[in-house]
This record gives sequence, C-alpha cells and structure tokens, in this order.
Amino acid sequence: MRNETLKAHVLLFFTTLVACFNYSISKEVMPGYISPWGIIAIRVVSAALVFFIIHSVFIKERIQREDYLQIFLCALFGIALNQLLFYQGLNMTSPINASLMMISIPIIAIIISAIIVKEKITFIKILGIILGATGAVLLLINSAIRSGNSTFTGDLLVLLNATSYGIFLVLVKPLMARYNAFTLVKWFFLIGMVIVLPFGLPDLFEVKWNEIPGTIWLAIGFIVVFTTILNYYFNVGVMRFVNPSIAGIYIYLQPPITSLIAITWGKDELTLEKVAYSILILVGVYLVSKKNNSQL
Repeated sequence: MRNETLKAHVLLFFTTLVACFNYSISKEVMPGYISPWGIIAIRVVSAALVFFIIHSVFIKERIQREDYLQIFLCALFGIALNQLLFYQGLNMTSPINASLMMISIPIIAIIISAIIVKEKITFIKILGIILGATGAVLLLINSAIRSGNSTFTGDLLVLLNATSYGIFLVLVKPLMARYNAFTLVKWFFLIGMVIVLPFGLPDLFEVKWNEIPGTIWLAIGFIVVFTTILNYYFNVGVMRFVNPSIAGIYIYLQPPITSLIAITWGKDELTLEKVAYSILILVGVYLVSKKNNSQL
C-alpha cells in the first residue's frame, strides 16, 4: 500500500504540472487558431475514442442500471459543463487569474458535500470558506476595475467551472469504489461528447487547418494527450489510494507554478493584488482541508 500511495503522489504532482502548463499552452491555440469550443470538441472526442477502445479490449465491466443517472450527472458536470466553462473563461482571462479561481475547488466541494450528502461543516471550515470566497470575490472586482468586463466574465466562467468540477468530485466519489477507472472515464467522455459536439462542431468547420503551424499542432497534441486523456484517467484512478483531501492539497501548487510559466512565456504579469487575493484563497483552502490532511 505504501508503494501505491507513493505512486499516487507522483501522479498527482504530474497532473498538477500538466494543468499548470495547460493554462499558457491553451492560450497559444485559442482563439487565434481554434475557438475554445472547437478545442473542447477535439479534446472530448479524442478522449472518448481512446477510452472506448481501451475499455473494449482490456476491461469487461458493465454499469449497473441504478448508477445510470449518477454516471450521466458526472459526465455533465465533470466533462461537458466543466470543459465548456473553463475554456471559454480561460479565453477571456489570464492564466494566473484562471489558476487562482481553480484553487477554489476544495472549498466548493465542501459546500456541495454539505448540501448533497449533509457533511458537517465546522467553524474552521466556515472560516476557510469565508476567506476563500473573499479572495475570489476581490479578484473578480479587481478584474472588472483593471481589465474591464471581458476579464471579469472570464474569471466568473472559470469560477463556475470550478463549481461544476466540485459537484463532480462529490458525485464521483461513491462510483470510484465500485468501478474501474477506465469504465468511468469511458462513459463520462462518451456522454460528454454527445453534449459538447453541438457547441464545438460548427467551430471546427471554420478552422483553417492548412494554416496551423507545427508548434500549434504540438500544443493541440499536449492538450489532448496530457491535459485530457492522462490527467482525467490519473485523477480518477489515484483516488483509490489517497484521501480526496490529500489530492486537493496539490492544487496549492497551481498558482505559483502557473505564474512562473505564464510570466516566463510573457502570457501574464503578477501584481500585488493577485498575490494578496491568492493568499486569502490559499488560506481558505488550507482551513477547509485541515481536518483530514494527515489521512492517507
């Protein structure tokens, strides 16, 4: 079990690093070459095909009828809404802002757990929720003042995406104990594909494929292979070996790593306001996750 736990931590760090690079790499592709919804269509269709083939060849497992609705809701919140909101929001805001909004996920997951599964919220967690929410709201206000409505809308969409993913984390937890990770991600992406194609397919017809340079094709390959296929599979699979709160700790690494990458590539700039708001959000996430941080 110790080796499995160590492997899970290595994979969690890998997925965190991929997510941090994805903020800036995706900005290279959109909107200049492919629209946000066009990228989503490519991501979801590619992943659905890969997971369907792997599952058909290696995994012989069926979904029980009583889990159909929960599988659909996981696909809706974890794939369709999550992807549509994130890429549209990232297109309108900066990598650093987006990463700061995404670290709100543990706070949102706690709130959703309290609503759906009636999980008890302690005073410390309430304090964490207040601090984290304050940081997120101040970042939204700062975006509206400094950069206009476009960045504000982008930040808000990424925050809604984080909310959608928080719901997904709560819904998927009981399924992870009953099914193979490949079974789950196969169905999540097949259902998600049906939902997102009407949004993304028209945009793909407008892409000038012959004008896309080699570097952008590499960026698209990174988004499909690493950000989508590997990250989704690893994120679902590692939950068998570590507590979800432990996995949530790795989200602390996203803002500093994303900032370093974005600033180095000239995609964003770090301001004192962003540092202050990130501290509020990070402290909030820490307090929300504090109770179970020692559990493996």
